[in-house]
Amino acid sequence: MSSTSTYKLIYFNGRGLAETSRMLFKAAGQEFEDFRYSVTINGGQYIRPEWDTDKSKYIYEKIPVLEIDGGKHIIVQSKAIERFLARRFNMYGTNDVEAAVIDAAGEQINDVKQAYNKAKAAGADSEKKFFEEDLKKTFLAFEKQATKDNSGYWISSHLSLFDIQLYNLINSFADQESVQKVLEEYPTLKTIHDKVGQTAEIKKWVEERPKTIF
Repeated sequence: MSSTSTYKLIYFNGRGLAETSRMLFKAAGQEFEDFRYSVTINGGQYIRPEWDTDKSKYIYEKIPVLEIDGGKHIIVQSKAIERFLARRFNMYGTNDVEAAVIDAAGEQINDVKQAYNKAKAAGADSEKKFFEEDLKKTFLAFEKQATKDNSGYWISSHLSLFDIQLYNLINSFADQESVQKVLEEYPTLKTIHDKVGQTAEIKKWVEERPKTIF
């Protein structure tokens, strides 16, 4: 597949599992079709009539899906899509070891998200404990792993998949006061977050992207 490939990213009209991939496209300056199925919430239920009609067309009946070159090649599962794009756009470290380190950190981010959802469902005390204990432990580990080279990035001195994943994790929490309080304790991670947010292409995307319910 050449660098002149065309791309269509299919997901719901929300950030969710597709936002990191969208940002990878934007950071790389690569055009893509951002196809979104409509979704509303009614009585706590997601209403997605177009998706309900179409989902049998897709392998695994799940999205996001990335179609390349008009559907000649199809990639499914959000993390597989992210890794493919990071590799293609040179945001996956400089060798296979760095790529594996980025993979592992991305899996830890998934674990953190699951822990947060569980804590949030358990009530305010559990959510408070998550920020004060669980999130701090993960941020400390990320801080220790970071390359201390003053580049403002986590690894290889340039923007990587992890940097964007971290940025989206931090901004996914409704309680920004609590997450920002934790972040202040880890200056390298805060620098990464701020630098990603000020990356021209990503900053423009965040300012202009559709306002969504999730």
